[in-house]
Amino acid sequence: AEMTRTNLYFVGIFAVLSLVEGIGEDHNPQPDYTIRCQSTKGPFVINMVRAWSPRGADRFKDLVEEGYFDDGVGMFRVVKGFLVQFGISNNVSRNAAWEVKSPIPDDTRVLSTFKRGYVSFAGSGPNSRTTQTFICYQDNNHLGNAPWETPFGWISGYDMEKVVDNFYSEYGDIPHFGGKCPDQGRYSHEGGEYVKKEFPNLDYITSCRVTPYNTLIQEKEEL
Repeated sequence: AEMTRTNLYFVGIFAVLSLVEGIGEDHNPQPDYTIRCQSTKGPFVINMVRAWSPRGADRFKDLVEEGYFDDGVGMFRVVKGFLVQFGISNNVSRNAAWEVKSPIPDDTRVLSTFKRGYVSFAGSGPNSRTTQTFICYQDNNHLGNAPWETPFGWISGYDMEKVVDNFYSEYGDIPHFGGKCPDQGRYSHEGGEYVKKEFPNLDYITSCRVTPYNTLIQEKEEL
């Protein structure tokens, strides 16, 4: 039963992409703080906007501060032109610890559309967000219709182009949609041993740290 539930953690709508713009929305507002992540393709920064999804932002920050990403978190579902999904640790003990924690309630939808670089939790139904997360590859107004799809941050165009766009994508989507990416249930319960053996080219987040926004600006000015 647990594996079945885990397998259902995917983004709910996989239909046609759209380039419709939201009107009157600040798509890249100044963040409340940033989260800097290291990956096997290089570093990238998530600009956290708590007003977009307060519970989502707080949950992701909790994951970072607990060290959830420090044992490696695979970018297990990479679908070019759509999204990259992650949120399962290589450490089985971490996965087990978070599976018993209560999912967070859905946040009220604030944005009318998803933009390239937006970061959101995935889910399996109402009030189901736990650890699995996705980054949107293209502007898409079909994402966000599910109640759990509320962005909590954004990644700059530079970081998308230099890092996120380059995550290994040949494993593709979940088998239900014609891909051959890792099985989420097996990954959760077998950890890094499973994915490193059967999906050797998978990319990973190797660490994430909460960083004050002003610190990031100061460091850029000193470069």
